[in-house]
Amino acid sequence: MILSDTEIIAALENQQIFIDPRPTPDKITTSAVDLTLGDTFLKWDFDLGSGISFSVDPAAIDYPQLAAKYLKSMPIDEHGCVIVRKGEFVLATTAEYVRLPESSRLAARVEGRSRLARLGLAVHLTAPTIHSGFRGRITLEITNQSSLPILLRPGSSICQLII
Repeated sequence: MILSDTEIIAALENQQIFIDPRPTPDKITTSAVDLTLGDTFLKWDFDLGSGISFSVDPAAIDYPQLAAKYLKSMPIDEHGCVIVRKGEFVLATTAEYVRLPESSRLAARVEGRSRLARLGLAVHLTAPTIHSGFRGRITLEITNQSSLPILLRPGSSICQLII
């Protein structure tokens, strides 16, 4: 069952869902909460020099170790924005801190916005589920499928949380 706008508001008031900062009424739609883009932008940097090949075996990697070594901050402009070029993959976070207490037994899905999808911007690839017990900023797996460079601006609506 997907919560409606009135059920989302009630869940926020009853502390079954925590979103900080709390969404304003214009951010709550009939069946979702709009979330905005934070200011953390990372991308994989596997530049090992010419002639060196590198591959990742998902079944055998130590993700935290790999991320610590190869995830790098992206260059940002004077407004804190980044450009995502054709085919580029970026990890970003939501500006909002989200907590779904286990006691609420609620889970959510993060979904991209259709206006961004029509530009060729995918906001998540394969991990849309936010499980009960989650706490933190939501990591977004962003890729540009378009031939146009796309500017990501912190604070802009980037995705929806369907609860």
